[in-house]
Amino acid sequence: MAMVLGVSASCSEPESTSASTTTALPTSNDSVEPGVGDGVTVTSRFTGAPWFDGTVPEPRAADASAAPVKIGFTNVDSGPIGALPELHAAADAAVALINTELGGVGGRPIELVPCILSNPLSADEAQACGRQFAAADVVAVLGGIGLSNGALIDVLEQNGIPFIGGIPLNSPEMTNPLSFQFSGGSPGAFVAFAQDAVERQGAKKIAVLFAEYPAIQDAALNYGAAVAEKLGAEVVEVPFPMVSQDYSAAAQKAAESNPDAIFVGAADLACAPIMQALSDLKTTAQVYMVGACADAKQIDKVGVDNVVGYRFNVEGRIDQSDKLADTELYTLAMEKYAPGTNSRSAATVGFRSAMNLWAVLNRLGPDATSEKVIEAFASARNAPSFDGHPYSCGGTLIPALPAMCAPQEVIAELRGPSQFEEASEGWIDVPAVLQRLNIAAQPPG
Repeated sequence: MAMVLGVSASCSEPESTSASTTTALPTSNDSVEPGVGDGVTVTSRFTGAPWFDGTVPEPRAADASAAPVKIGFTNVDSGPIGALPELHAAADAAVALINTELGGVGGRPIELVPCILSNPLSADEAQACGRQFAAADVVAVLGGIGLSNGALIDVLEQNGIPFIGGIPLNSPEMTNPLSFQFSGGSPGAFVAFAQDAVERQGAKKIAVLFAEYPAIQDAALNYGAAVAEKLGAEVVEVPFPMVSQDYSAAAQKAAESNPDAIFVGAADLACAPIMQALSDLKTTAQVYMVGACADAKQIDKVGVDNVVGYRFNVEGRIDQSDKLADTELYTLAMEKYAPGTNSRSAATVGFRSAMNLWAVLNRLGPDATSEKVIEAFASARNAPSFDGHPYSCGGTLIPALPAMCAPQEVIAELRGPSQFEEASEGWIDVPAVLQRLNIAAQPPG
């Protein structure tokens, strides 16, 4: 059985050379050309180049004999539903880069304390992870993916431990004052779909397919459908079971409504089956899917020729003009420290979160407390994010979703094998769209 998850492209970036749900797909003309370097380290190829945290420093290893700075990490690595092992691989790669080449945190190495969920639906298991993190005295927890992360966050809040990044799927991840997210989640994805389809493409009728899971349904209806209707489009709602083996009936119902565009709130194992079902129907509607579905391994199951023209939300620019080293450095770091992991997948989310946390810890110093980390993120305004949109936390962007620090999105269109084109021509300012249309955003169920 395949479980449908409303993951934002917050979760990956396609390969172009990428975006899946959460980094950028730079063109060669706009990217920073890495130097020769020392042939051993990644950062030596970019030393002195601008990146999200000033300029890339000369490579320097942390003192392996020093007391480590402990950071928790949680995720679903394997299983039939909701598993994104690339998030774990990316977190490990970021920590390896930090310890080996960025001097750790004030010279002290980071120790990643993992607690991996075997059952993404188990609140008891998530709470046990929270207690494990508290007992290990971690300064913060890096999020991965997990439908029970709300139960985890409850325990973290009781112990004053911040929850940083990941792929937010439920209300606590998007609303808790100790949660800080660098993606738009499902709400951001659906707002971006509606703005692009109706306002930019002139769609008059939208079919919205969504899994019958509260947070996904809320994103599809209270954000995607609400924006589309405010912009004057007719909306047809097509729910389907969260766990299913056959999506053809839902796809057919959506196509039979003769829409101009189809929004799909599904990811993980549902990506390829839904793309296949829509392809078999030969719909002429513009199809929008979350960025996780832009992963090459999903598209290859269907055949790229069958989904050329599909659009995906991503959380990094494809046409980069700032010429930062982030994207190229990230790609090379993944090749070195996480070989075999598709860097243009949800891995972008895990790496971005780890790097943003490192930058804050590096400024605070190796003795930083959880309280200081919370204060730093909560007061952040237009702070630079690794290979992503600048972030502002503390509920300044979407008051109903105060943990969403960077909900802006980019729409990428598949043009060929591992080739994506930026269709939105820049960031879609999700908070501005909601404010302009006077839509009172609601926390997810």
